[in-house]
Order: sequence, then C-alpha cells, then structure tokens
Amino acid sequence: MEKKNTLTVIILRIAQPLLLLGGLFTYTLGLGIVHYLGTPIDWTNAVLGSLLVVLLILAKNFLAAYYTYPEQIPSPGFLKEAQEGEPDFISLKELQRSILLQIALVSLSVGAGATVLLIFRKALNLAEVFTLGVALILVYFSAVPPMRLDRRGYAELIESLLLANLFPAIALLLHETTVHVLLVMLTFPLTFLFLAYRIATSLEYYGYDLKHNGTSMVIRMGWQKGMIWHNLSVLLAFFLVGGFLLLRLPWPLAWPIFLALPLGILQIIQIQAITDGAKPHWWLLRLNALGTFAVATYLIAFTLWTH
Repeated sequence: MEKKNTLTVIILRIAQPLLLLGGLFTYTLGLGIVHYLGTPIDWTNAVLGSLLVVLLILAKNFLAAYYTYPEQIPSPGFLKEAQEGEPDFISLKELQRSILLQIALVSLSVGAGATVLLIFRKALNLAEVFTLGVALILVYFSAVPPMRLDRRGYAELIESLLLANLFPAIALLLHETTVHVLLVMLTFPLTFLFLAYRIATSLEYYGYDLKHNGTSMVIRMGWQKGMIWHNLSVLLAFFLVGGFLLLRLPWPLAWPIFLALPLGILQIIQIQAITDGAKPHWWLLRLNALGTFAVATYLIAFTLWTH
C-alpha cells in the first residue's frame, strides 16, 4: 500500500534506522572482544570506525534505492499487521532520484575521509585494510549494476556477513593486527541468527515478489525451502555455540547466548505454524526474529564488557 510521506520520513525509512543500530550494536561487540583481551581501546579510532560502519550501511541503502528507482521498496512495520493483506512499501517517486545518489556519494566521500584520518593515526594494518575492502566490495556490488547482488537473491546473505562478521572485525582490527579466534566463535552464530531474521521478514513479501518478479532469497529457493533454511539457521546458530565449546570457547562467554534459545524455538514454532496453514502474524514473527538476534548479540557484548 503506497503512502504519502514527507521527504525527511522517506529518507529516514530508506536509511533503515534498525539496520544502522544493528551495525553499531555488532561493532560494539567487536570492541567488547578488544576489552576482553585486555587491549587498551583507542576511543578516537573506535569512533571513526563506528562512523565507517554507519556510512557503509547508508551508501548501500541509498545506492540500492537509486538503482531501484522508481520501484517501491519493502518497509515492514514491526508493531502492526499489513493493512488489507498488503505489505508496507516506500514510494521512491515522491523524491528526486538525484537525491538518492547524492546521499550515497556523500556517505562514500565522508567514509574516505574517515579512512584517511585512520591512516594518519596509523590505525590501519593489512588485516583491517582487507576487511574494509571486502565490506566496500560487498556494499558496491550488492547495489550497483551489472552485478546488483541484492537483486539476485543475495541481499539477506550480504547483510548477514556485514552486520555479524565484518563490522565486529573492523572494530577488533583497529586494535589488533590479526583476527582472534574469539571473533569467529562469537560472530558465526550471529550470522545465522541474522540470516534467519532476514528470511523471516522476506516471507511476508513472498506473494508480492512472486507476482512482481521479486529477487529475494526466499523467491530464489521457494517458500518451502526458505522456511526449512530459516529453521536450520536458528538451530545451527546454537549448535555452533555448543561446537565451539568443545573447541575451548570459554563457558562464561557461551552460556549467556543460550538464554536466547527460547526465543529461537518460538521463532521456529511460528514458522512451522505458517507452514501448517495457520494465519501469519507477520509483526509478531518479525519482532521475535529480531529479538532473537538482538538478545543474543546483547548478551555476548554485555558478557565481554563485564569480564
């Protein structure tokens, strides 16, 4: 259902504040690993790194909107049902297309400036340069033709890698010269939880995407496989934590993650109910899926910062 909004509201919705908060959240987790390892945190470098995270997300979102124009962009509301059975969308036709490109270019330019400052502060090592390069490549090729990976069914996977893996790595590598094994053990489960969240939110748009040649991961694999992959992603996240325990992940860091397991189980129950023909409550599924990821991330970060 197309809605009339002010220019500011449209820009904010394209920016995806929840995604921005999620990026900063996982970045803070990366800083938590630095704190846990006993390395002093350079807060100037940390703030510049967080700025890079925000700017990468903004560049990705506005480049995608620029090349999607004048089509609508899905914009699910977390505390309400879709009106008349039709999901909520952002109408891009209500603003000039050039504004989208300008915001994306400004984001990339400011990001380049922040990177130069980090170079002058001698904060960038080879591993950090590589991580930033991979993040920038994913942002660019996810939105810009001819690749446009977001339109080929990889949007969910790219966002999962950026938020759960690369952003914490950026925070860590501003203070360490190599990737610590804790980064892998703590962020890989989050990758699958965020992927499950993205699959859950994509399911609401399955009918619309099917009718309008959509390109989400669920469309590419079919809704049955999409639901199976959702459930497997949730289960795999917690199985990974158990597996990493056998590989000497410290128990004080591992057990708080399992406090999010009941939310994950409820998420699977909701998906299974939809599979069995129950009426979907999309807002509840979205809220629960986001909550599973957010609670697990918070508990990991809190534990790191308090030890």
